Amino acid sequence: AVYLYKHYLSPVQVSLDETGIQLFAQEQFQQALQVFEEALTIRIKTYGPDHPKVALVLNNVACCKFQMKNPHLAVEMFSNAHDIQQTAMGTSAKAADLDLLHVATTLCNRGYMKLRLKLYEEARADFDNALLVQQSVLGDNHKTVKD
Repeated sequence: AVYLYKHYLSPVQVSLDETGIQLFAQEQFQQALQVFEEALTIRIKTYGPDHPKVALVLNNVACCKFQMKNPHLAVEMFSNAHDIQQTAMGTSAKAADLDLLHVATTLCNRGYMKLRLKLYEEARADFDNALLVQQSVLGDNHKTVKD
């Protein structure tokens, strides 16, 4: 899943995110990667390397890397994004549920990469953890959890 997270971002950051997502959707992965890398540079300069907003862009970069046939690097980037998300957890009670759902998405993305790399046990662990996170936020009867 490619993220667009408009809250508390400058117009330039939102524009870069939107442009990258449009390019990604058009399967112009190299161009999308360039835009997401520019967004990543800005986010790191603005918020520091360990901010959840950096993790969201890392997720987008990792999606591009996967589409460009580099699943090993994609796993590494999803792992970096997950580490940032875990470290930042609890810094904002207002956005806690959304932050948790971002963690679940990153785990699903990383699990899918591991599945493609035939790392079945690791993939299963990521999927199981993502499901637990989704259940904690959405409950057992939500469509996302049931599917």
